Amino acid sequence: MLGGLAFRAWERGVWSGGEGAAYAPWYNLEASAADRITLPLRAAILAASPHNTQPWLFQVKDNSITLFADRARNLGSFDPFRREMHLGLGAALENLVLASEACGFAASIMPVEGRLTLSPDNAPKAVARIALRPMPAARGVLFAAIARRHTNRGPYRPDQPVGAETLHRLSGLVSDDSVRAIFVTDKVERSELGALIIAATVRIVGDPQMSADSARWFRTGRRDIAAHRDGVTVDTSGAPPFLTAIAKILPDLDAKSADQYWLATTRDTQVPTAPVLGILLVRDRLDMCAAIAAGRAWQRLHLALTTAGLAAQPLNQPVECVDRSAMRGDADDMAPAIDKFTGMPGWEATFMFRLGVADSAASPSPRRPLAAVLMP
Repeated sequence: MLGGLAFRAWERGVWSGGEGAAYAPWYNLEASAADRITLPLRAAILAASPHNTQPWLFQVKDNSITLFADRARNLGSFDPFRREMHLGLGAALENLVLASEACGFAASIMPVEGRLTLSPDNAPKAVARIALRPMPAARGVLFAAIARRHTNRGPYRPDQPVGAETLHRLSGLVSDDSVRAIFVTDKVERSELGALIIAATVRIVGDPQMSADSARWFRTGRRDIAAHRDGVTVDTSGAPPFLTAIAKILPDLDAKSADQYWLATTRDTQVPTAPVLGILLVRDRLDMCAAIAAGRAWQRLHLALTTAGLAAQPLNQPVECVDRSAMRGDADDMAPAIDKFTGMPGWEATFMFRLGVADSAASPSPRRPLAAVLMP
């Protein structure tokens, strides 16, 4: 029995969270390379993406890089317009730009204009071309945070607020003519917005198709992680270390049980312990360029938070419900409910999140190797 338990613990990676080839990209960002373009690409694959789907492909031609949406790596009904996919692509683009500057390239971005449509085919689609020209290397603090940035789904410290001056600086860092950031700190408003996030989570776990599309990106065990090198793992779920170990040893949860755990964590830990809830706004959430810009803003914000010793996590369930209602042709009650917290006519939410001081450090998520995302 003891031998079997020990083998089960080894096979499931109970003692090796965040270790192994699937996590190597976090640790070899600045490994020596003859080609300087390699560094920006290594940085790009460390960006945030929905459910850690890593929906990017890159094509390198001389001193230019074309970023493609790998549309086969989608969340189905969870992201029917591939809006969140494009947020992830924007995050990769932000990392790429910061790393280009660090190794001596100025990056000129030429985004592909268009509108996100319902359930597109899975063929890769170009979303931006990046032209690189030599410049003096400039290694900023945000670049230095790329390999340290991880999504933290654990409890935050509600008794340690984030100061108004810090939030004002963060808002200025990501707000421009295309994206706006607002932060909700008032206790009553935060409670009401948190209730909306919980209500959206209830709606999602009650939708069989959304539940199934989410569940297929959950990875358990050493072999599962090594095979896919993507998705949400037990180590990054936000559970305490003891529960993480138990969850790895026990048989995998079915989709319904996993949904109930997610709902309980959202309701009992993530929402009530967050001293700040945030929203990113754009003029049109289904405009491709706007989605890319919002993704860049989220990555830049998360890097700045990492530099400041703060943690962050997406809580975008209400906007996901907006898209699902549009997909089904249902009346939308989520967007008007979100608008009550923004007070910005002509803008609509595309991304919601929480931030604060975390109780413990977050674990890294698995990453596909650079070779797997390069196109000929």
